[in-house]
Amino acid sequence: MKVVLAKNAGFCMGVRRAVETTLEVIRKEDTGVSTFGPLIHNPQVLELLKERGVRVLKEIPEKESGTVIIRAHGVPPVHKENLRLAGARVKDATCPHVVKVQVIIKKYRKQGYATVIIGDRNHAEVEGLMGFAGNLGHVVSNREDVNNLQLESPFIIVSQTTQDETIFEELSRLILKRFPGGRVFNTICDATHKRQEEVRSLCKDVEAMVVVGGKGSANTKRLAEIAEDMGCPVFLIETEDELDLDEVAKYECVGVTAGASTPTWMISRVVRILEAIPGKGESQLKQFGSKLLWLLLATNIYVSIAGGALTYAASRLQNIEPNLSHFLISVFYLFAMHNLNRFTERKQQKFNDPLLALFYEKYRWPVLVISALSLALALTLVSEHGLEPFLLLTGMIIFGIFYSVRIIPKALSTTIKVRGLKEIPGSKTFLVAVAWAFVTTLVPAWNNSHMPDLTTVTVLFFILLLVFVRSALFDVFEVQGDRIVGKETLPVCIGENKTLFILHILMGLLVVLLLLMPPLGYMSMKAFWLLPGILYIIALAKLYSTGRIVQGPRLEFSLETVFYLMAGLTWLATA
Repeated sequence: MKVVLAKNAGFCMGVRRAVETTLEVIRKEDTGVSTFGPLIHNPQVLELLKERGVRVLKEIPEKESGTVIIRAHGVPPVHKENLRLAGARVKDATCPHVVKVQVIIKKYRKQGYATVIIGDRNHAEVEGLMGFAGNLGHVVSNREDVNNLQLESPFIIVSQTTQDETIFEELSRLILKRFPGGRVFNTICDATHKRQEEVRSLCKDVEAMVVVGGKGSANTKRLAEIAEDMGCPVFLIETEDELDLDEVAKYECVGVTAGASTPTWMISRVVRILEAIPGKGESQLKQFGSKLLWLLLATNIYVSIAGGALTYAASRLQNIEPNLSHFLISVFYLFAMHNLNRFTERKQQKFNDPLLALFYEKYRWPVLVISALSLALALTLVSEHGLEPFLLLTGMIIFGIFYSVRIIPKALSTTIKVRGLKEIPGSKTFLVAVAWAFVTTLVPAWNNSHMPDLTTVTVLFFILLLVFVRSALFDVFEVQGDRIVGKETLPVCIGENKTLFILHILMGLLVVLLLLMPPLGYMSMKAFWLLPGILYIIALAKLYSTGRIVQGPRLEFSLETVFYLMAGLTWLATA
């Protein structure tokens, strides 16, 4: 099935800020973290925060010693003051767009203006805004409220930040018709405006719309209402489990959008399930190809063979004649270690790729047995090339197995913040790159007829940087799922934009290495042929950052393909 994902679907800036603020507080304080009211309108995210120890306060306690986070929707100012008086450390995660509305109301109230808030009467944001407007505040949700409105003083009109643009304009016009002279502030945030306009545009190009979001999310419901007004069949769901697959399968092209409180990983789950539905009129060959591609990615066969292809390229760069045995060592080792890593990260996988998590749950033992046999085959093959490469690969396997083991005693955990290598922020990305570099570069170089030299070190560094960029990009793709479960990858620790900035610098360094090292004699002249491969990765990163390609099997396939591309380029350079 063809699925068109809205570019602006998912967390808006205010929600992302609130969630990241909460997760940052959790990192610093293991206990005593709570939110005043639900942080955002998404039950799944709230449940995950609850699992990490975050309490939800419904009322202000008499005494509170921990940190209380103000929800994204904001609260009346008196509530913040009372929380402080109760002894709480207050961390304000109110959306900046909501703060802007609060400031406008506060400013004009001091001048004696009444405030008319166009929004949902019982919505948390509106209740918070009314706290700033006080007894001069009025809420208007529909035409009837306009008819019942009584205004005797100068007044301003503001909007709930997630209000429907057309409703705001209509109700504002009716209010001004009854009470001329009011000042109107369109405080609907840009994210809401873009989201609503995008739905109107999408409905012209798709046969049906799937809207993903919490049942209590007003902006999610509004997106569904807009799609219905456009005459488009709508499936409003909270999770992928609510999808009526039989009904959705009647359509060839479906659009997907989501509310401002819906995380990327939940949207991805829906998109992946929709894409797995055979399209009407789709050939059996195409269906088979799609299923085969997914299976190759799910079982790590595709990435393992990609590692073998990179071994071929690394050998050529070192002026070493490629060896089938070295190719197979890389394939068997990477296949086993990637599958073992998948089993240790099943919790994260549930969010980033639920279909993959189900696959590993169902075929756990066959995959584990095949992975163990792969390790045995890799060790058998490498033993034929001498003691040094055998010991190197054995050490890498042992290190990889113990990576997830908590080796530091719990008694020292208060002094040393981590209990194992896995808990060191960003460690996996770096160590995966080291493992790839060693098996693809050092094992072929360290055999009976050749010893590592400066060329080997240069190529090793190049491969390490290349695989680090690849692994870090995957971390960027899965940052929301990793952040919510507490996995401290590089993007989680420093942010997506900073990570992408660093990766662009590293990609530039890779280009410099390919241009400078061959003339200096530290890399084969075939290295020049690899430049299109680096440009290919840069293009993928750009397409992702601009929203033109999204997380999913196609993106994963495209990124892993760079290693096949580089092997092909070095083969052409030799031919």
